[in-house]
Amino acid sequence: MRWLTLAFFIVFLGGCASSGTPINLAAVKQMEKGVTTQDQVKNQLGSPTSAGITSEGESYFMYVFSRTQVKGESFIPIVGAFVGGATSDIQTLQMWFTEDGVLKNYQFNDTTQDVSSGLSSN
Repeated sequence: MRWLTLAFFIVFLGGCASSGTPINLAAVKQMEKGVTTQDQVKNQLGSPTSAGITSEGESYFMYVFSRTQVKGESFIPIVGAFVGGATSDIQTLQMWFTEDGVLKNYQFNDTTQDVSSGLSSN
């Protein structure tokens, strides 16, 4: 029985993957355009996943969080070929700043994707 329990937890934990840190939407909603600075954003949300400068000289931050859960059916021999797959939850936050480093605009997206694998993906 102990081995069965151990095998269950290995399969269960092996079916998850995540990247980045979940985006705190409540903190984002408190940020004010024309007032909040880049340093304040970093203090609230941490370092961005990526940062850069637009052709207009404005800087931007991008935060990305992704979590994927493989469906348990994927691990069942033969059955997984027909009904396997995964569900991914993806959060993205893009923030644009003026040349002075003040928040100009932002866009938040929260997406869920259901991905089929094997024969069920056709």
